[in-house]
Amino acid sequence: MNWDRIMKKWRFMLLLVFLGGSIIQLKPWAGLNLDWGFDIQGGSRVVLKPTNQSVSLDNIVVVLQNRLNVYGLRDIRIRGASDLQSKFVVVEAAGLSEDEIKGLLSSQGNFEAKINNITVFTGRDIKVDQARESVIRTQGGYRYSIPVFLSVEASKRFAQETARLFPTGNGYLDATLDLYIDGEKIDSLQISSDLQGKDVPTASVTGGAATKEEAVQRLNQMVAILMTGSLPTKLETVSVQSVSPLLGSEFLRSTSIAGLFAALFVGLVLFFRYRNAEIVGAILSTALSELVITLGIASFIDWQLDLSAIAGLIITLGTGVDQQIIMTDDVLFGGKGAKVHLKEAMFVIMATFGTMASAMLPLMFIGVGAVRGFAVTTIIGLAVGYFVTRPAYLAVLEEIV
Repeated sequence: MNWDRIMKKWRFMLLLVFLGGSIIQLKPWAGLNLDWGFDIQGGSRVVLKPTNQSVSLDNIVVVLQNRLNVYGLRDIRIRGASDLQSKFVVVEAAGLSEDEIKGLLSSQGNFEAKINNITVFTGRDIKVDQARESVIRTQGGYRYSIPVFLSVEASKRFAQETARLFPTGNGYLDATLDLYIDGEKIDSLQISSDLQGKDVPTASVTGGAATKEEAVQRLNQMVAILMTGSLPTKLETVSVQSVSPLLGSEFLRSTSIAGLFAALFVGLVLFFRYRNAEIVGAILSTALSELVITLGIASFIDWQLDLSAIAGLIITLGTGVDQQIIMTDDVLFGGKGAKVHLKEAMFVIMATFGTMASAMLPLMFIGVGAVRGFAVTTIIGLAVGYFVTRPAYLAVLEEIV
């Protein structure tokens, strides 16, 4: 095999350019620059469905992103999705329990404070004073308190409504300040007689829980909701999926070991078939190059590699080796030279690429769950095979023959 002639072929040079660029992008010397999905690094995936399908998903994503950031969860991904009939919001994050999911994500977050069922102020009228948050022990458990600053308009409404009340003789007025989240009462506060008819610049949002940990969790949830505002529509929890990081890392390790054994087995079968180490080396090297380039492109576009994406990689690598075997057999045993075979082979590969890409495209747009990663990775791998690695393999096969 004449490497001088191979290096002059533009198809092989194109492979080297993509391969070099992918290696630089992946940075294997500093640890692979890949964004692993939640089912590899662990976490939870939540699929939410807006009850009002006409609302923009972008608005929902912004509010949820801010809400989770306030709550202290920054390693998150939130995106819109669709199954061509309904809109969904997919949230992937680590460290979310089911109770936190219901409290933070499913809750629309409409906050209201009412006196005698008349709204005095809402979430838009307050500003949270996080420096004075507190959780104290009470006789029945624990109670949290969130001080807030009221707007001028809210203070005036409070004065107007309290002016209509009457003292009860025990130091309080004859009505309570009722706090609601999404129409559900979360607490009722007694109003001191000293506040009757007065503009109050501050107030407290309070609540209780049986344990301190639960009280702190509810306090954090309430702060996140108050600081980020309400969602434009309610969200229904469609599914919740959790994966341990230990399970994900074990799967990745097992997959890597299985891949090495599979490559060894395929190499032995190919050598038994062709009795030519150069052909076997070219096929396996091309498959490895295709894997590196596909991963490099995934890293460049910041695509998460989850279990479905790994399945897509396996599919494209298997399809690639199969196509190389067909091309090699046709060249060696079909009675045609490699140069004559080039156009015919590329036509077959193009037809395969077009057929599989067409099958994968719908999955990209209806990919609410795992199928989207499978579709995207498969299409990337097919494109790399058709435009880069298959032509390069034929260039090498010409010299071997």
